[in-house]
Amino acid sequence: MHKLKEEIKVILIYLIIGLSWIYFSDKILLLFVADSSQVNQLQTYKGIFYVISTALIFYFLFKKYLDNLRSQKIKLKDNNFKLKKYNQEIKTVNQELDQSLNRLEELNQRFIKMINSVSSLNEKTKLDEEDFLSDLLLNLIEIVPEADYGKIYLIEDQQCKFIDSVGHQIEILKDIQISDQYLLDFNSDGVNFSRDFSIAVDQLPEAEKVKFMQAVKKVKESMFVDIKIKNKVVGRISLDVAAESDKTFNEGTVNILESFSTLASSFFAYKRFDKLQGKFTKELISSIIKILEMYDVYTKGHSENVANLSLLIAEELGLSEEKALDSYWAGMVHDIGKLLVPVQILNKKSKLEDYEYELIKKHPGWSSKALSNSETLEHIVLYHHERWDGRGYPEGLKADQIPLVSQIIAVADAWDAMTSDRSYRNSLSKEEALKEIRENKGTQFSPRAAEAFLRVMETKELDIKSDVRAKFEALESEEFKLDKSQYFESLFKKSNEGIVILDQNFKIKKVNEYFVKLFGFKESEILGRKIRDVLIPAEKLDEVQTNINHLIAKQEVNAQTYRKKKDGKRIDVEVQAFSLNLKGDEVEYYVIYRDISELEAAKSKYENYKGRYEALFENESTVMLIIDPDSGKIIDANPAAVNFYGWSKERLKSMKISEINVLTEKELKEEMKSARRKNKKHFNFIHQTKRGELMEVEVYSQPINFGSKDFLYSIVHEKKKVRV
Repeated sequence: MHKLKEEIKVILIYLIIGLSWIYFSDKILLLFVADSSQVNQLQTYKGIFYVISTALIFYFLFKKYLDNLRSQKIKLKDNNFKLKKYNQEIKTVNQELDQSLNRLEELNQRFIKMINSVSSLNEKTKLDEEDFLSDLLLNLIEIVPEADYGKIYLIEDQQCKFIDSVGHQIEILKDIQISDQYLLDFNSDGVNFSRDFSIAVDQLPEAEKVKFMQAVKKVKESMFVDIKIKNKVVGRISLDVAAESDKTFNEGTVNILESFSTLASSFFAYKRFDKLQGKFTKELISSIIKILEMYDVYTKGHSENVANLSLLIAEELGLSEEKALDSYWAGMVHDIGKLLVPVQILNKKSKLEDYEYELIKKHPGWSSKALSNSETLEHIVLYHHERWDGRGYPEGLKADQIPLVSQIIAVADAWDAMTSDRSYRNSLSKEEALKEIRENKGTQFSPRAAEAFLRVMETKELDIKSDVRAKFEALESEEFKLDKSQYFESLFKKSNEGIVILDQNFKIKKVNEYFVKLFGFKESEILGRKIRDVLIPAEKLDEVQTNINHLIAKQEVNAQTYRKKKDGKRIDVEVQAFSLNLKGDEVEYYVIYRDISELEAAKSKYENYKGRYEALFENESTVMLIIDPDSGKIIDANPAAVNFYGWSKERLKSMKISEINVLTEKELKEEMKSARRKNKKHFNFIHQTKRGELMEVEVYSQPINFGSKDFLYSIVHEKKKVRV
């Protein structure tokens, strides 16, 4: 009955009731009434009763049916609403997935552009500084889509010299004189942000400010980084987001800008100090490898490890110096093609799908194409995944069909992979990895390369990094020979240290200008005289004779002492002396004097400063903390801090600032990022006390130097109590 349709049920009920009524009602009526007139009258009443009763029955039947329909309609409407909601959620998720895929594609395109950019910059190392910086800025603007404008400038004689710009009017900028004292965050480490063009515009002299504002377009955000050589700022790169743009810089852009700053710094070091072409090439390749390490979290240090080990294997095989260097460089760049593999595949923690593995297997070919201008490296990196038994890729070469240096790279690459953690497995022990190399010798690995590797690892106790560094520098100096005397002549003249060259009898052959100024002599007064007769006080003669004995024995001398100037006054100096052979068998002695008078004076002032510091710090009214920025450990706390937080000084010094600051790591980063963007000198934090109170505070922090380390000097102001 439950399976019948509603309309059939109604008809059946109607038929049963109707037929039953007609049949049984007449029989019952005739049993009780014999009069025909009464029967007719009762038939009328019986019909009326039948109509009313059937109406009631059908009413309840239809009511039940319609109520059920209405209930179904409400449920259907509710389900339809839920379905629309689910569809909207699915649509939103799809949009987010599309955005993520677009972002990944954008990142891939950035890295492709970066490879091309770095390659092109490498080819342009013979350009002058200004042309190189212009190319660097144009490449950077192309790689960073958020950047609408940009500028790049040098720092010469404490003045900004604008080299090139994108979007801004460079001809006007070149005509502006801006001192480096107006640069925001000058000589700071890393990338900085500002809403003021990286320059304190409001502090500029009025005439320069007017010209500057005419030259630049309005921006809503600037990101900039200093170009440094040996901690000296020589220039700056600045990128800007247009005022009307809805874009903003992201963390990936910060990494890219830092990498380009490294390239620029390497270029200046190459141009100004180091005429060896190989030095700059190494910096360029290291920068690319650094980019690869940002891209693939599991390659950090891998390229350098493979390069170092490959050089040692090549030396063990007795290869030429040229081949040994080829092994090193090939090891450095063998995985550069991985920049074209999607990042989600490279860093995937689960098992790779077949198509994903096939994509990764293409990286040797991509590495080869990226190095197509190097006939040697191009083929080496292409075949570093070939196997001795012919079952490798990309071409299935076997045995000696594989280039020898590729055979070396294959062993070094496998060793470092086995002994390093990966996303899909933990590292093997040294013994386990050595066993794998032995067991796969002659199948996966070249027997010759594998044997050499085993000798390096088993028969030599090596500090691989230091050993390779020494070998590399020796080989590099042999490969890129220059006129050494010309090179040292340049350093000799430009040095800001007093340098004197002595002959075999320790007579003065040559002095630089700084030496003459430092000691007050004329050059003609001292040439040909023994050094001990010119600078050495009588009480220091024994010390000097000891130093001479060290030099004759080819030992370097390093000492802090004092010497006398022409006017007889004492000068505190640091002395470095060593022997050098630049002209055949002729030995010369180089002595370098550094003026440390200011250092000694600084030492005498230290106690005075220390007393002032203690008087300032040890107070009970202003809360002060000294914090190690590297570890977050509280180094010192003053009496006011002890009173404010409720812990003893010893307890506070055993704590980290994170134990007091209750903001989450994410909230901390947001607050610090906000403060940096707004160029604020303080942060808004919530600190807890021993009493369980939560206090909203303003923290003013500045770096303070103790010895050779920078700490944070933090002043804490209470704003209000949040809760207990």
